[in-house]
Parts: sequence; C-alpha cells; structure tokens
Amino acid sequence: MLTSQDRARMTADLQAIRDDRPVSIAIRRNNSTLAVQTVRIARGGNMQAAVTDTDGLQASVGAVIVVGDATLDIQPNDKFTVGGALYEVIALHPNRDHGTQAQARQVH
Repeated sequence: MLTSQDRARMTADLQAIRDDRPVSIAIRRNNSTLAVQTVRIARGGNMQAAVTDTDGLQASVGAVIVVGDATLDIQPNDKFTVGGALYEVIALHPNRDHGTQAQARQVH
C-alpha cells in the first residue's frame, strides 16, 4: 500500500521529469486557445512513425508523449504547435493523481 510519502515522491518525480526539458505550449481547443502551460514532450507512445495519404495529401506522423502536472488542461483532439510542428492529442492516460500523460501525434 502506498503511503502519503510515496505519493508525494511520485508527484515530485513526475514534476522533475517534466522540468528536465520543459516546453511551453498554448493548446488550441475548438475555436479558442488556452493559457500557456508547461509540459515535456518525449518521443514514444504506441504509434509508429508513418506516412498517411488522405485525399492525395501526405504527412509524416510520429508519436509523442506529453507529460504535465495533474492540473494540465489537455483533451483528445486538442492541438498545439512546438518548433513549427503541429501536434494533435489522441489519448490521455486515465490515472491523473500525480501527473498527466497524453499521447499525441506529430504531423509535419
């Protein structure tokens, strides 16, 4: 069973991971832009890099994980841009007690 000290350490560890390579993002949701939030974007996830061809358009796609604190305001279908690359959130990890992890796809 986890103690309150264990839980505090888990929260601090996730924050340290985020703060190791912080990125500020402004999430676009529907027709609005949320306040800037700090996250870490890391390569990973279950998706493989691929090339999609929809209606004659091609784009390279790679999977990333977005890591933030437990209050990170992020949802599937949200979009944000970092370093000229567009990202779209496709899924959230269900456990948000100590931090938030979202899976996103990067489209160049």
